[in-house]
Amino acid sequence: MENSGFSDWLFQNGGPVIRYLTAAKQEGDGSLNVFNLQKELLQSGAVQYWMRCLTGITGFNDIHGSRDTCFENAMGKLTLYGIRKGMGDFDRRCSPYLLWLENSMIEKKPNVLFVFKQVIIACWLAAGGYLSEQPVRDIILHRLDTISEFVSNYNFSIYVDKSPFKGVPAAFKRYPLVNPDLYIDGNFALPWIHDIFAFRALRVYLKDDDVRERIDRVISYVLDKRYQQFHEGYGIVLTGNSRYNVTGWDVWLPRYDGLHTNPFQECALLQRLEVMSYFRAALSSKWFVENVHRLEGFKGKSGRYVLPKNYLREKKNSYFVAGGHMGLGENRRRRLASEIESSYWMLKITRNMVEKNRE
Repeated sequence: MENSGFSDWLFQNGGPVIRYLTAAKQEGDGSLNVFNLQKELLQSGAVQYWMRCLTGITGFNDIHGSRDTCFENAMGKLTLYGIRKGMGDFDRRCSPYLLWLENSMIEKKPNVLFVFKQVIIACWLAAGGYLSEQPVRDIILHRLDTISEFVSNYNFSIYVDKSPFKGVPAAFKRYPLVNPDLYIDGNFALPWIHDIFAFRALRVYLKDDDVRERIDRVISYVLDKRYQQFHEGYGIVLTGNSRYNVTGWDVWLPRYDGLHTNPFQECALLQRLEVMSYFRAALSSKWFVENVHRLEGFKGKSGRYVLPKNYLREKKNSYFVAGGHMGLGENRRRRLASEIESSYWMLKITRNMVEKNRE
């Protein structure tokens, strides 16, 4: 699939996002003026909208939630578009979140929800090119230390009997309790999906063999069927004296051996394949191979793709990490929009496969 003719087709037919992403990947050949394309990207309506969604407000519900103005969704979308540190107004809009993160390193509340907020901010700043900032880098490396140490023994016994614990709300009775030993001081030992996006950025940024080995250890744990059989979202966590919260955002892999096939989970398939394609540990897995092969079935005679609509979902006020914002800025009313976006997603996945296999 990777050939200059294919990239040329995307460049000629795509909008500002596709044109910039295509050109940025080919910048070394000198044939495209990436600076002008970046300017066009930053001035596009799609980027301007998501820039405005970075409100700078740092309350928990302004960082985590389904609204477009929640930090995790706006950052997910902008980083998908190729927006990075140093581009346009991005630094100014990210500065309140970086400041909060710096202060959180001093405050250090021993609570899993505080750590979750801290992790979301650090992970998406990392995806946006801010791993050069020490608070971002320190938190991501600490997450990697915490998670890789736990998964190194392939321990899948993460739940404890709820009966000795008081005050579990009746509404939470159906949820298993994640062992509080796994989040002493709030440092949750299991990976959240946000961590995976951060580890993708960290892997590229550091190019360190030890870091890559520990990241692959985490990915191998996630790929294990015993992990994929955990309760959706892991379950509930103890967040205070007889206080409990439902946790979420485990690294489910849609269409994994008959698991995770409900519409909410399956619409994240394309996104999960793309992010996992950065990790060599994933490339030879049964889940990855089978699902890439399945998507190859949507290739037309032209060699380009038109994927099912639910894999390209773009819905206002939905979770980015759940595949709710898969659009690449194309006008969905255009006849070629689906073919352009489908083909670019598949190009990203196949490029990553080739690059990782060369390592």
